[in-house]
Amino acid sequence: MADIKTHLRELSVAITIGLLRDKSKFNLAILYDSKTFLRLANELISSKTENANNLLIYEKFPNDLQQIINNGYKLGKQIYNKFNINPSDQITWIGNDTQKGDPIDITIGKYAFSLKEQSFILKNMGLYQFLNNLTGSTYKRGLHIFKTFAREDYENWFNYTWKSFYNYLHINKTWYSEKNNNISEAYIDDNSIILKYNKDLSSIIPISIKSTDEYMKYTTSKTREKVFSKWINSEFSKNETYNLLKRKCSEAAGKTVSNKISTEFSPNNVYDFFQICENEYYYAKTTSSETTILKVPSSYNFNSQIKFKGCRFEVPTSQLNIITTFQNEKSGKTLEFRNECRFSHGQFNGTPEAKMYIVKNTQLDELYEKI
Repeated sequence: MADIKTHLRELSVAITIGLLRDKSKFNLAILYDSKTFLRLANELISSKTENANNLLIYEKFPNDLQQIINNGYKLGKQIYNKFNINPSDQITWIGNDTQKGDPIDITIGKYAFSLKEQSFILKNMGLYQFLNNLTGSTYKRGLHIFKTFAREDYENWFNYTWKSFYNYLHINKTWYSEKNNNISEAYIDDNSIILKYNKDLSSIIPISIKSTDEYMKYTTSKTREKVFSKWINSEFSKNETYNLLKRKCSEAAGKTVSNKISTEFSPNNVYDFFQICENEYYYAKTTSSETTILKVPSSYNFNSQIKFKGCRFEVPTSQLNIITTFQNEKSGKTLEFRNECRFSHGQFNGTPEAKMYIVKNTQLDELYEKI
């Protein structure tokens, strides 16, 4: 569903601008039909749109998706009215290219736009990018915040959970869950725990494992997410000791990482942290109540009055958040950003991400430029 919403958010803006550019008369409701929507996307957008064919699972988009189209129409109309768009300007859709390394979703002639809707997410990033951006370090992809900065606490958290999982299976014989015809199952067989996701995918893990490295060795991403992590969510996430150990691990990692950023901050790569690129573009956000369009300057023209003020961590319950604070020295206004350090596909599965959010009350026009 996330891909569908993203496609609708980006393409509805592009289609609206294309129709207005061509002086076409149209009723917004025609975009609620998936075939018409994709036909117009193909006709009006110069780049390929085949990746959006998943929209065809609907004949007519339901109300929540129609609202995304409504917001996209509103934003597209505002962009058309604010910018000097010529009849010959090509419209390209590049938001579906996840390897391009910049936040641009569509271009119209010489203008480039990053599109947001109802979101405070500024950037999806890994911990390695987060630290490289703010400290000038050279960490590589796959940096694990808990393994690297709180290894002992991380292993204690895992081992308690794994032993509890074994005890649950020893008492109940099996754990079983079925949803949308997908079956998750776990049981003990001799000296192993079997994790099974649907009939053709299973992992066999020795009961005696004592580390997350061993656990990763014997499992797959799918069985970790769909079986063990799912068991945690459904049967164990409210366990008091589990949450205490998770919190302790989060606090240990958060203290080390926030201190590292505070003491080793370097401005050399902060442009990337702020989504500032070599060339300028426009940040365009729409909600049901308002639209915002801001000019994001090039790295050459970036406002050097934005100064780093410090870093701290928060663990409201057991979730680790790293908060970085900046200030626009001209206006005196503070800007805060929250990086949520968490597993994106289930507990103990792969490398936690560090997704970056704009903290409430932070105004991006203190960072970018009003138009």
